[in-house]
Amino acid sequence: MGLSRFNDRELGANELICLEDAGKAYGRSRVLNGISLQVQRGKCTALVGRNGSGKSTLLRLIAGLTRPTDGMRKVRADRLVTGYVPERFPPLPFTPSEYLLSSAEVRGIDKQSGRREMEDYLQLLGMEGYAHARMNQFSKGMLQKINLIQAMMGNPDLLLLDEPLSGLDTKAQESLLHLLTELKNGGTAIVMSVHESTLIESIADRVLLMKNGAIVEESDGGLQDSLKMTRIVVRALNEDAIRQFAEHPSVLFASERTEAWELDVLTGSTDLLLRQVLDRGGSIVSVIPADGMNLHLGAQAIGATEPKGEVGT
Repeated sequence: MGLSRFNDRELGANELICLEDAGKAYGRSRVLNGISLQVQRGKCTALVGRNGSGKSTLLRLIAGLTRPTDGMRKVRADRLVTGYVPERFPPLPFTPSEYLLSSAEVRGIDKQSGRREMEDYLQLLGMEGYAHARMNQFSKGMLQKINLIQAMMGNPDLLLLDEPLSGLDTKAQESLLHLLTELKNGGTAIVMSVHESTLIESIADRVLLMKNGAIVEESDGGLQDSLKMTRIVVRALNEDAIRQFAEHPSVLFASERTEAWELDVLTGSTDLLLRQVLDRGGSIVSVIPADGMNLHLGAQAIGATEPKGEVGT
């Protein structure tokens, strides 16, 4: 069933959107399967999982940018203001001032309020000196800041973030965390695809682990043990062995480094994976426990030289 709208009585008082057994397919390729979740005011849901697990597609489904192939999407009948941060923001041939004021106007924000809010956000993210520079000359981090600002302007009811910290320096990450906390405390619902444990622990009320288009683990109140990661750095394994490890249900990410591979593993399966590495003739360089690392699942895909988007994105 496709997109449906329901009146307030059919959703809880604080529910903005509800997915019921929702799935998504592109031709013969199934991207999402049996997704059921509720998006509530003032709550933050973090989506974690390796590239291709369906996180970006789920965000677009929640946003209404794509329709479920099966199942149902319910949304409140009243006007729902949504801010959306896509994973990739194009280097548009406009200035931040031109782009953001135009975005504010489309959202129904008056010019004076829009300009004041834009200037405040630019200053908070260290971009005040670039308001009239062309964005097609910006770095990835600078573009990401504009991407975030356009989504946060107007205090949206729902904020959807696909890798919000991508390309940001430490100071900008701290500023963004402060801004997101303020929005959440003001009633904005946040759903984010994220790989950094610091952000998850600081703001997430619920964490959903996705794999192969389905939610396979869920925890409330940050990263519980079942969702914590351990990073194993190994050497002396051939590519076939690495690919087999990458397909293991407990391995959420694998990336190649100089003469070594990094495997991000569900902590509960660490001992098993270590034994299997040794059995395959590999050597273990280091084991970084969950409390000593940031959750990092979305960088370079196996065998790739650039970050890959998700299937169906």
